[in-house]
Amino acid sequence: MLYLHIIQYFGFIGSQLANSLLIYLILTKARKLFGMYRFVMLGFAFFFLFYSWIEILTQPIIHIKSPVCIVFMDSSLKYFKSAGFIITCLYCACFALVISLLSAQFFYRFLAVCKPHILSHGEERILFYLCVPCFLCFVAWFEFVYWGMANTVEKQLYMKSELAEIYNEDSESVALIAVMYWSVGPDGQKKWKINDIGLLLACVITIGGCFMTIVYCASRIYKKMKDSSGHMSERTMELNRQLFITLTIQTILPLFMMYIPVGLATSLPIFEIHTGRIANFTAASLAVYPFLEPIVPMLCIKEFKNFILCRQKQKVASRTTFSIPVSGIHSSSTNAIL
Repeated sequence: MLYLHIIQYFGFIGSQLANSLLIYLILTKARKLFGMYRFVMLGFAFFFLFYSWIEILTQPIIHIKSPVCIVFMDSSLKYFKSAGFIITCLYCACFALVISLLSAQFFYRFLAVCKPHILSHGEERILFYLCVPCFLCFVAWFEFVYWGMANTVEKQLYMKSELAEIYNEDSESVALIAVMYWSVGPDGQKKWKINDIGLLLACVITIGGCFMTIVYCASRIYKKMKDSSGHMSERTMELNRQLFITLTIQTILPLFMMYIPVGLATSLPIFEIHTGRIANFTAASLAVYPFLEPIVPMLCIKEFKNFILCRQKQKVASRTTFSIPVSGIHSSSTNAIL
């Protein structure tokens, strides 16, 4: 577990630094470029600061022994069972908040590109309304985990020897959550756990709904940009293209680093596949993800990339040399993009 903890601390430090830098860039470079959309980007960056703190306070260890997938704390809080259980549930609830925030960003971009007249009727109010379903997804996922992955005596006893042998931990003392899809009765028959199965179905429905929203909005944005290529200014098209690429990569990244690994970890026990501590590749992926996410906009958005690569002075010099009146272009592009 030493290597896993090194990865977790690396992900935490990297996430704090990268997201702090992104927040600075949004506050100093994005105001004139993206208008109100910068608040959506800020919310996403602040969330990852919060997520990385929850992750490092949990330092989760994931283990699969069919029909159970268990997540237990390995931080200094692991023997505070009540507080540890709540923090671990919050850690899992963050998965829903990631995808719901991404879907909210895509929906906002859909309105900005395809339905700009809607934003003109109250952009601040629409931003607030977009936050409501994200918060509801977060709360709903927390409740799913709280009840569906409850720390029961049956789960503790089932995993007691496994955790003691491999991790030298007592399942009755450490804070944990676990999904257990069935138990075997005295007659040797499986007794399915409705709450745990309901958890899996609810999670799939939540994630599926968010991804459907993203796919719909992304397809409409792409079509609108393609159809309007001859009617938008070159700068406006470039800004829309940069934001579209940024959001697309930010959606693909958690798909492979969060949702597919977590989906496998929670579904493999149903098929009686025993992976043991190999499931901790999922924990490592989840630890690194919040560090990689802010790097995407910093590399895909030209203004941010120029600052990071120290191209700002060269850009100013070139503008001075050729005497390009950028103020008019800047204001018109802002109105066009948002």
